[in-house]
Amino acid sequence: MQALIIEDELIAAERLQELIKRCDSDIEVVAILDSVIDTANYLNDHHPDLIFLDIQLSDGICFELFERLEIDIPVIFITAYDEYMQEAFKVNSIDYLLKPVRKEELEASLAKHKRLNGKASSRIQLQQLFKEYIKSRATYKCRFMVKSGRGFISLDVQEVAYICSEHKLNLLVTHVGKKYVVDYTLDQMISMLDPKNFIKVNRNYIVSHKCIVKVEPYFNNRMLVIVNPSCKNDLLVSRNYLPDFRRWMGL
Repeated sequence: MQALIIEDELIAAERLQELIKRCDSDIEVVAILDSVIDTANYLNDHHPDLIFLDIQLSDGICFELFERLEIDIPVIFITAYDEYMQEAFKVNSIDYLLKPVRKEELEASLAKHKRLNGKASSRIQLQQLFKEYIKSRATYKCRFMVKSGRGFISLDVQEVAYICSEHKLNLLVTHVGKKYVVDYTLDQMISMLDPKNFIKVNRNYIVSHKCIVKVEPYFNNRMLVIVNPSCKNDLLVSRNYLPDFRRWMGL
């Protein structure tokens, strides 16, 4: 059986591929894609037996695929969203895996796929799920899969103090000072995070409400942000970002 993984987190995709091999060695992962456009182009020329599909992709939501294409391939959705979205999957008879994916859950999903004899969900069901998705507006990341040593850990967004660019690397910095490399740009990251809790203050930093200790006026109409854990250099709100930052802080 040939399977396609559509996942915009490379680490999560590689981990899922390894997990699939452990669960069923007869499944061949033929490709790993991370965007709606690349997936649409791929499915125009290929027809895998099963798709593992993340909700949020690098260029949009996965449900856009079902607006573009007539997909008759069974789909196992991958989600980091809350119980409301899980209920939507159940009602529409679509299987899902909650991140971080566990081996026993994947085995159960594959067993369900076999019981259904590879039958795909109807287009009407998928359109209904898309409506439920828009209704719930559960569009923000709850957690990130990050590499730790030789393995992976699930890092809850609430553990993130700020995100920064250092030496051409983008890092998640936790409230206890641990750093994890991520593959996303800062612009991609800010679109994934709840704007009530995170804001971009300059081209190199995104900060959370919880990490801010104090803010002070600074030269040239800028503002100094003191955070915990502290940064190596002064963390300044650029003039272009200052009006949004003031509104966000209620200043």
